[in-house]
Amino acid sequence: MGIEGFFSIIIFFMIFGLFMGGFVALAVYFLPIIIAAARKHNQILPITLITIFLGWTFAGWLAAVIWSLSSDVQDAKDE
Repeated sequence: MGIEGFFSIIIFFMIFGLFMGGFVALAVYFLPIIIAAARKHNQILPITLITIFLGWTFAGWLAAVIWSLSSDVQDAKDE
C-alpha cells in the first residue's frame, strides 16, 4: 500500500467522522422531542416548536429539555 492508499484511508475516516458527528449533533439537538415522544408528553407540539425555532440557543434547548422531562404525560390507562 502506497502513500495514496494511506491518504485514501485517512480521507475515508475523516468523512465517516463528519457524518457520525453530524448524526450525533442532530440527535442531541432533537433530544427534547425524542424524550417527549418516548414519554408520551401531553405538550409535545409546543416542545417541538421550541426545539425547532429556539433550540439553537442553549436557553431554548434547555427549556425544552426541562419541559420534556416534566410530569405532564399521558396516564397508562389512556393508552
